[in-house]
Amino acid sequence: MSPQESDVSHLLAKAQALSSRIAVVNEIAVAINSSLDLDQILQVVGKKAKWLLDFEHLSVYLCGDRSERFVTLFGSAVELSSDALDPTTGLIEQAIQSGEPQLIDKNLPEFLSYYTSCLIIPLENQNQKIGTINLATTQESAYSIDDIRIVYLLALQLASAITNAKRFEELKLVNSQLESEKQKSDQLLLNILPDEIAEELKSSGQVKPVYYESASVLFADLKDFTKVAECLTPEELFNELNECFSYFDLLIEKYNLEKLKMIGDSYMCAGGIPKINQTHAIDTILAALEMQAFMRFRKFNKIENNQPYWNLRIGIHSGSLVAGVIGYKKFAYDVWGDTVNVAARMESSGIPGKVNISGETYHLIQNFFQCEYRGKVAAKNKGKVDMYLIEKIHPHLSLDPAGFLPNYNFLKLYLNLTDPTLMTLPPFCNWLLALE
Repeated sequence: MSPQESDVSHLLAKAQALSSRIAVVNEIAVAINSSLDLDQILQVVGKKAKWLLDFEHLSVYLCGDRSERFVTLFGSAVELSSDALDPTTGLIEQAIQSGEPQLIDKNLPEFLSYYTSCLIIPLENQNQKIGTINLATTQESAYSIDDIRIVYLLALQLASAITNAKRFEELKLVNSQLESEKQKSDQLLLNILPDEIAEELKSSGQVKPVYYESASVLFADLKDFTKVAECLTPEELFNELNECFSYFDLLIEKYNLEKLKMIGDSYMCAGGIPKINQTHAIDTILAALEMQAFMRFRKFNKIENNQPYWNLRIGIHSGSLVAGVIGYKKFAYDVWGDTVNVAARMESSGIPGKVNISGETYHLIQNFFQCEYRGKVAAKNKGKVDMYLIEKIHPHLSLDPAGFLPNYNFLKLYLNLTDPTLMTLPPFCNWLLALE
C-alpha cells in the first residue's frame, strides 16, 4: 500500500470511528430525553458514556439560583473541593463563565488530584449555564480534540434533558398549586390560551378569528388504546397518558408549535400559529420524529418488563385554516378548515410507528427529509390522496447516520426560509448555533 493510500485508509477509519461515536451520542440522547426524572437521566449517562471514550472518573456539577448539586456518576465517590469553584482560578468556574471546555494535564483541582488528565465541559441550554460534566483518568495526555467534540455533543444533549426534567418538575408544582390554591383567572387564561390570545381576550373580552394562508396541523393517536387500557387500573392509565402527553408538551415548546387539545388518546397541535412563520412544516415533522422516538423507547422498556404498550400513529397536513376562540366559558383556542380534516385523515390512514404526511406537506419539507412515497391512498371522505412516510433527515443535513439529529447545514438551510430577526427561533436551534 502506498503512503497516499495509507493516508486515505487512515482518514476513512477515523471518519468511521467518529461516525460510530456520534451514533452512540444519538442513542444516549434518545435515552435521556425519554425520561423526565433527573436521577434517571444521570444514571443513563453514568452507564453509557463509557461507550464514547475512556475515563476513570465521571461526575456532574449542577448550579442554579436556589441550589447546587455535585454527583459522581462513575468511579470512586469524591467531594467537590472549593478550589474548583474559585471565581478566579477554579476550573469548573472557568468552564461555566467562559463556556469553553477545560482540558487539563497538570495542576488538577483537589477533588481530581488522584488523576493525571481531566476534561471539564460546560453544560448550557438556551443561553443558561447550568453546570459542568467532568471526566478524569490516570493516563497522561489522554484526551484529544475529537474527544472534546464528542463530549461537547453529549453535554448539549445532557443540558437539554436536565432542563426538560427541571421544567417538568416545575410543571407538576404549578399544577398542584392550581388545584390547591385556585389561581386567579388571568393565570388560568395563560395556561389554556397562547399569550397573545389571552391578552386580546383580557383587553377586549373577545378574540377575532384569524385566517392563516399556510400552517401545519399534526394529529397523533395511540393505536390499540382501548385494548391496552383494559389491562391498566384507572390510575395507571392516567399516569401512562400523562407521561406521554407531558413529554409531547415539552416537544411542542422545543419546536415553537401550538398545542390545541387532547381528546382521550388523541393529541393535536399546529405549527405556524398564532405567530406566522415559514418553517412550520419542518418544525412539526422534527417534533413528530421525536414523539415516535420517545414511544419506541417506551415500547422497548415495556417489552422487557412484559407490559402492554402503545404504538403511535401521526399524520400531518399543511394548508390554510382559521384559528380563534369560541365560547364564553372554558375558553379553547382551536382551528377550523379543510386542512384540519385532511390532517385527521393523514393520521387515520397512517402506519403505527411512522410519520405520515400529505403531498402538500411533502413539497414544503422535501429538501430536509428523506421520504417514502406511498402512492395515492384512500382517505375517508377525501378519495385517494398522495401520502408520504418520513424516513429521516437527509444524510448531508444530519449529525448522525440514523438521521435523527440536524446539523449546522440543516440550520443554514432552515434559516434561508425566514428572517430570524423577525421571529423567535425554536429552542432546538440554540445547540446547533453553539456547534458553529
